[in-house]
Amino acid sequence: MKRTMMMVAMAAIHALAPTMAQAAAGDLLVAPTRLIMSANSGGEVVVNNSGDKATTYRISLVLRKMTAQGTIESVDEATASQRDAAALDLITYAPRKITLAPQQSQTVRIGVRVPPTMPGGEYRAHLLFRAVPDVADAAAPVPAGDGMSISLTPIYGVTIPVIVRVGEPKGSASLNNARLSVQDGQAQLDVDLIRAGDRSVYGTLELMQADGKTPIATIKGIAAYPEVAQRHIMLPIDKTALARASGPLKVRFVETDPAAGGAVSETAVARP
Repeated sequence: MKRTMMMVAMAAIHALAPTMAQAAAGDLLVAPTRLIMSANSGGEVVVNNSGDKATTYRISLVLRKMTAQGTIESVDEATASQRDAAALDLITYAPRKITLAPQQSQTVRIGVRVPPTMPGGEYRAHLLFRAVPDVADAAAPVPAGDGMSISLTPIYGVTIPVIVRVGEPKGSASLNNARLSVQDGQAQLDVDLIRAGDRSVYGTLELMQADGKTPIATIKGIAAYPEVAQRHIMLPIDKTALARASGPLKVRFVETDPAAGGAVSETAVARP
């Protein structure tokens, strides 16, 4: 009898740099894409099934870390430091499994309970919303030799950061080493976002004409978490828009995190 080996491919989206009010993967929509909570507070996330069939979703709390390139990587709880894993004990959520009919939404409640002895600072975990695959809808098996076949069933998921701030952690952002390049007809801005302090930074990056009023290119939802002191950012630029820009250029980072009070960092950009 032919044996079937089920291999599951998971597509996960982080709200490391969202440009919309909701994160999406497959038929799963989650809003908001980022939660900032204080000690002993509560919040909520809305999960929506935008597909055309009922789907079950599992919700879990996981650890993630950011690299200097801005990518998000999984962290094994067994090897995580006590400081990194602390958020798992601070954050509660319910329910942990939901089934939604097509176009139906449900709210997931988030709570934070911080012990009085907790050191001040920023703690973070990520909520993972993952669709449970329907075996009946698995793709047709693909022969793999030796009487075996492989079925690929995609599992769609979304992760969003839940940030807990104990006390008033401080943080600041600055820009360095901004440069433009043009290769194979494509223009690109490269810049380093420098983060200081014990708070993450979050905001919008813009390439501007020197007058500070005319944006040439914009990218929203840029974050740098406390484990990252410097993050490299690459922003594609429309070559035509760049050619139309006159005079010197500058790059600007506007912090949209409420804790930053709208702080702005700028640096000049030399033309290629």
